[in-house]
Amino acid sequence: MADKPIYEEWMEKAENDLITAEILIKEDGPTDTLCFHCQQAVEKYLKAFLTYKKVEFKKIHDLNVLGKLAGKFDSGFLSFKKEYKILNAYYIESRYPPDVILYTHDEAQKTFNISKVIIDSVKSKIK
Repeated sequence: MADKPIYEEWMEKAENDLITAEILIKEDGPTDTLCFHCQQAVEKYLKAFLTYKKVEFKKIHDLNVLGKLAGKFDSGFLSFKKEYKILNAYYIESRYPPDVILYTHDEAQKTFNISKVIIDSVKSKIK
């Protein structure tokens, strides 16, 4: 059995984050964790795209930086600047006390929806 391409491994990890977020929405789980997994799913999908395009990147988590790198291949990634900024906040702010924020269920649902739009866009660009 042949090894999977690295970009597929990134996509699998991203899907795990997305599945976790979906479960947390359905179960009315902790919104800080849900939002974190949304950010992680987008980050990993962007890294999947960059790996698919054979772009080397530093170990970073900033969606704006990853989006700009991806934008060199497809300008559609540049249209998500506002969304990247929103999602970036969940990487750090939602994780560590005393800054843990419990977002409303509506805020978490909007965050999930934003991440799905970006993820669907990335998926459409990986053939």
